[in-house]
Amino acid sequence: GETWEFLGMSDVPERSCDEHLVVEKQDGTLWQLVRTQYGVGESFSEDRGKTWSEGRKSETVSHIPHARFFVRRLNSGNLLLVKHNPPDGKTRSHLTAFISEDDGQTWSGGLVLDERKGVSYPDGVQADNGTLYIIYDYDRRGEKKILMCTFTEGDALAGRPVSGAWNPRIQVNQATGSP
Repeated sequence: GETWEFLGMSDVPERSCDEHLVVEKQDGTLWQLVRTQYGVGESFSEDRGKTWSEGRKSETVSHIPHARFFVRRLNSGNLLLVKHNPPDGKTRSHLTAFISEDDGQTWSGGLVLDERKGVSYPDGVQADNGTLYIIYDYDRRGEKKILMCTFTEGDALAGRPVSGAWNPRIQVNQATGSP
């Protein structure tokens, strides 16, 4: 991180908040996923980020418009996607974890991490032992909580807790002041 070099840039139509996530596909292609006004946009680079394909609506990742999602490669080589999966298709609720075993072409499982309205901005890491730690906020204008959920890839694939790692809604912090 001592020096940086500009390589290139991509343009994904109707992006919002410029929230990009990039994962390296198994063939070395960089896959950029972007929060947009229509859900998720995507662009690809085959030269380590110097040039990018024309941005478009993602063909394999669907999500509600104007909301952040999270994606990362797991220790197993599979991909984890955490996104809203509300019954109405538009509410920031039902924060859910999915797994792709085919490099993002299809998504399986569907472990609901928190079904309440007002959950947003997921992010996370995976420990060496396989436990996933997802942090997110809840009710930013009311309770103003930062929460965490722990689980495993197996839990997400099963769509329900099947391991001892499952621990939902752990309070990490809570704002006490007014905005």
